Amino acid sequence: VTGNSSGRAFYILHTNAAGKNTPGGPGLFPHVHQKTYENFYAVKGRVQLWGQNLDRFLSDTSVQQTRILGPGDFGGIPNNTIHTFNLLEPDTQLTGVLVPGGFEELLFNMNASPIPAETLPGAGGFDPSELGKWDVYPRFDFTPRQDAVNGKAGPGNWYDGQNILPAPTGNSPLDPIWVAKNYGPKYLNSENGRYQIVTPFVTGEQTNDKFSQGTITISLNDPGVKAPLVKSTVATALYMEEGQLEVTVEGFDPVTLIDGDLVFVPGSTSFSYFASAYFTKFMYVTGGGRDMDFELVAKGRKWDSAFYPPPAANHPETSSASGFVWVC
Repeated sequence: VTGNSSGRAFYILHTNAAGKNTPGGPGLFPHVHQKTYENFYAVKGRVQLWGQNLDRFLSDTSVQQTRILGPGDFGGIPNNTIHTFNLLEPDTQLTGVLVPGGFEELLFNMNASPIPAETLPGAGGFDPSELGKWDVYPRFDFTPRQDAVNGKAGPGNWYDGQNILPAPTGNSPLDPIWVAKNYGPKYLNSENGRYQIVTPFVTGEQTNDKFSQGTITISLNDPGVKAPLVKSTVATALYMEEGQLEVTVEGFDPVTLIDGDLVFVPGSTSFSYFASAYFTKFMYVTGGGRDMDFELVAKGRKWDSAFYPPPAANHPETSSASGFVWVC
């Protein structure tokens, strides 16, 4: 999904590349985006990501953080954050979400000013002095730490405890956001004859309502229950991770999505979706902070499990008029 497609709301890309088998130095020079928020979602293999807020780095008031991301793990890099990354497996795939859209123009112009690759590894043929027009500012004074243990170094939990999304305070800058698979906040919504587990990676609270991203795990609908229409004023994208999802977008024929498929819905366009496989999971990206995920969370409840409860029909002694059973 390009910036032009989304009205500059966001840009989504997949990166497939070969890496090496052990952690080490970065495969790309450390840099900062002054305007662009960059998110990393690991799909296959492993990637090591480093990050530290630029202002806190310069004032020596924070600690550099790094995580090794495997499939289903998330790393969020707010704008004005020094970061770099390194692919660690021979077959590695990342899904990147960059906000606002338009950053893809850098990739479309990778060979504009060829220079020797060893001059600036990862610059893609650009003269360093030209990178600023693409919102890329190298930071050669940043040395990525090499002391990660059990996939992390620096403050915060990883697979050793609950991952909590930071709550901004005033004008204080955000540090990188880390969400390990199934260790982030989860909310169970039981409306419309189905369960949906929303796992936010980043919300409007962290982005000043510029965008949100996370995953939704959805059950089959109750028999005879029709999926409701969803409509947002901003662009929305759904990227399939597992299972099977049926999607109907206003003005188009219904489509069936399986692993790796993506549907993009322009703003102010109605659509509906429902699972046609028992366990279905997809990643969502919205061009605002108070959209489909916000509504699902607001009308749901906190949840601890990566799985939704069994259908009430399987437990007639606890059935209710809503057709659902609450299991804690």
